[in-house]
Amino acid sequence: MRPSRTQLTFTYALLAVFAVVMALPFYHMIITSIKSLKEVSEPTISLVVHRPTTDPYHDLLKGSLFLSSALNSLFVALLSTIGSMILCPLAGYAFAKHQFPGRDFMFVSLLATMMIPGTVLMVPGFLLFRDFGWLDTWLPLIVPGLAGVFGVFLSRQFIQKLPDSLIDAAKMDGLPEWGIFMRVVMPLSKPLLATLAIFTFLGSWNSFLGPLIILQDEKKFTLPLVIAMLQGRFQGKENVQMAGAVMSIVPVLIVFFMFQKQIVESLANTGLKEG
Repeated sequence: MRPSRTQLTFTYALLAVFAVVMALPFYHMIITSIKSLKEVSEPTISLVVHRPTTDPYHDLLKGSLFLSSALNSLFVALLSTIGSMILCPLAGYAFAKHQFPGRDFMFVSLLATMMIPGTVLMVPGFLLFRDFGWLDTWLPLIVPGLAGVFGVFLSRQFIQKLPDSLIDAAKMDGLPEWGIFMRVVMPLSKPLLATLAIFTFLGSWNSFLGPLIILQDEKKFTLPLVIAMLQGRFQGKENVQMAGAVMSIVPVLIVFFMFQKQIVESLANTGLKEG
């Protein structure tokens, strides 16, 4: 039975209300970033800008490490994302389509590590990076994320649904394993790659605790660290702080809108089914 027009109207109205409630903080952040210091200092909260100005953005770019930290975050996030889009499907393909001794035990062991809170691993990870000589470098922020357990699990679940007949046909055509992976598995895994790109980029771009513990040189700071420093360097200037927050979410929105079609497809379809 199709829902009635009244049910559809009520559903859409309810979703619209939720959308407005969720968008309200972002709207307040944006309008605050273009308010003058005088308007920001007013005791009442106003959702209207009387005299828009770009001075907060000029102050932000001129008086902080914002641009350099944004480039640092972009570099770290891109390397992590590209590596994850290659290594996670590669491991997922091995777990999904190959038989080797200890495969199931190894996969279950990987899944078990997802149950360990990240804070528990913080001190051991710091000591390990110290012994490697990686402190105050970007390597601890990049290398662990190249083949995250969640990415491997997601890849295995997606690739497992790909038809075995396609892989068997590629083997009969004489393709080596690497050729099968690159020319058969990867083209069919675009929704998976888009999902991995979004999750990895967001996780790396928004990471705060890792850079806070590892990095010491301000020139190597990532964007979340510099945004946290804005409260001290621009104390009382909420418009500048909001300007930093607005500019920090722009790359995330760009990545999301680039891959949203594939993400919806990935959520709607677990994988291909053999006819």
